[in-house]
Amino acid sequence: MFLKSLQIFNKLGEIRNIKFQQGLNLIVDDTPTDSEETGNNVGKTTLLRLIDYCMGMDAKPIYTSEAKTVVNEEVKKYLTDAEVEIVLTLVDSFDEDARQVVLRRNFLNYNKAIYEVNGLKVTRTEYENCVQKALWNIVTTKPSFRQIISHNFRHDDLRLSQTLRTLHGTPTNIEYETLHLYLFGCNFDDGERRQELDKKIKTDKAYKRRLEKEASKSALRSTLSILEHDIAELNAQKELLHLNPDFEKDLDMLNAIKQELNAMGARKSSLQLRYSLIEEALSDLKAQNADIDMQQLSLIYQQASSVIGKLQHTFEDLVSYHNEMLKRKANFISAELPGLEKEIKQLTYSIQDLRVKEKSLSDKLKQSISYEALDSIIGQLNEKYQEKGNLEQRIKQIEEVEKILTDNESLLAEIDKGLFSSNKQEMIQAQLDKFNVYYSNISRRLYDESYAIKCEPQTYDGKTCYKFTPFATNNFGSGKKQGEITCFDVAYILFADEEDIPCLHFVLNDKKELMHDNQLIRIGKLVNETPNIQYVASILRDKLPEELNQEDNIIQTLSQHSRLFKIEEYKARQH
Repeated sequence: MFLKSLQIFNKLGEIRNIKFQQGLNLIVDDTPTDSEETGNNVGKTTLLRLIDYCMGMDAKPIYTSEAKTVVNEEVKKYLTDAEVEIVLTLVDSFDEDARQVVLRRNFLNYNKAIYEVNGLKVTRTEYENCVQKALWNIVTTKPSFRQIISHNFRHDDLRLSQTLRTLHGTPTNIEYETLHLYLFGCNFDDGERRQELDKKIKTDKAYKRRLEKEASKSALRSTLSILEHDIAELNAQKELLHLNPDFEKDLDMLNAIKQELNAMGARKSSLQLRYSLIEEALSDLKAQNADIDMQQLSLIYQQASSVIGKLQHTFEDLVSYHNEMLKRKANFISAELPGLEKEIKQLTYSIQDLRVKEKSLSDKLKQSISYEALDSIIGQLNEKYQEKGNLEQRIKQIEEVEKILTDNESLLAEIDKGLFSSNKQEMIQAQLDKFNVYYSNISRRLYDESYAIKCEPQTYDGKTCYKFTPFATNNFGSGKKQGEITCFDVAYILFADEEDIPCLHFVLNDKKELMHDNQLIRIGKLVNETPNIQYVASILRDKLPEELNQEDNIIQTLSQHSRLFKIEEYKARQH
């Protein structure tokens, strides 16, 4: 898909209608070099981010600095007060009858927020999948749509300095592995399952560390052994009191009941915690369930069909697909609930019965004898049995999570066995060989150097995964690094087209001032001569080489007197 146009509206009407073209598309700051004014904050980077915003990015980068420490309150207020709307139109080609996708968003919240794909309003949680479905007629989960297109939007320091590792937040090595296997056409059916298992293993390991924070399982067992010895000694001392047989029997029964109550109470608390966590997870899934007025949607589709012909796919298909995925996840998660509920009820009834027996025995023992020595021993035994119950429950919890970890690690090892087989590694290398032909050819045109991507299994914290890295990127200056990244982005589009991998045919780049004129000229010539490439870049006018300073290459000029959002003009008209 290519960019066709970006329209910006406020409640007074349209304020920008930016037309894109195939090849080079420059956004130029036109502030004179001999002026005291600067080219900062005129909207060059913001324009790129607005395109990304329509593709699912959050709103915050539109009005904050890249470090997210400084908020432009004027822009933030304007976006909501002026009811700014962004409409992005994409096309399959620049032919007149080409298929197009229209995305529309605003900056309002709750029921006033707009998430619209080809005229159909969807929810925030549905928007990303709907965009991907409209563009490529597929929906991916791992990697996500936003992860797949991350390298197309290079408007921040991370993506301007990293060729392949372009994900924000704290992505894991396995997330990057899944993304890069997908990008290079190395099909891996168990990618989603592998990520889920890896995440569960990390969660369970954290839970085990929390259980063993005060003492390890070995230390708990040693403590339990000492405790059992102490109980045996106290029982021996009690025998010396020569109590009558009935008293002895009742006392033993009471101690057994107390121990059982402690164990049941701990078990019930553990089950209730797990039950509540599952319910929270189900609640989160239900919140994501699509709630669409199908009757109203049918009317919209009838109207749309009368204008553009029969639609290939209905929105019901997407909603059904989305809800079915959520339903399956919910069924998987909730499968454990009936068993948990049944066991909690059984424990509740058992605890109630034992409480009645405990009270009856306690009352009976109090009435039979009350030696001072016996009271002391009974008190100590009660404390010991309670401590023993707690220790046994903690050991049991650790052993349960250890078993889950063992099972999941075995499943993961089985998946890895196929993923890291010699056949799989040869297939990955074959795909990289295809890509590297494009990558090296383009890099030679720009730098007379051959760049390539390599892939090697590496181990991190005991976990093996594939790591994809560019060749010889050390000691690059920021300008040359950007050139290398551009070579990659252009090469990837050509490679993806050959392999029938869905991709965007445009690349957004900021801060082209860091590049040398010769490389800028070569990039301009490269993208103008390469079919199916759309290169959108922002640059200061005084840094633009004369060879590129042509009106045919420039799609938008901005300056201190003509900023992107025209806020000053809006304020003047309001007054």
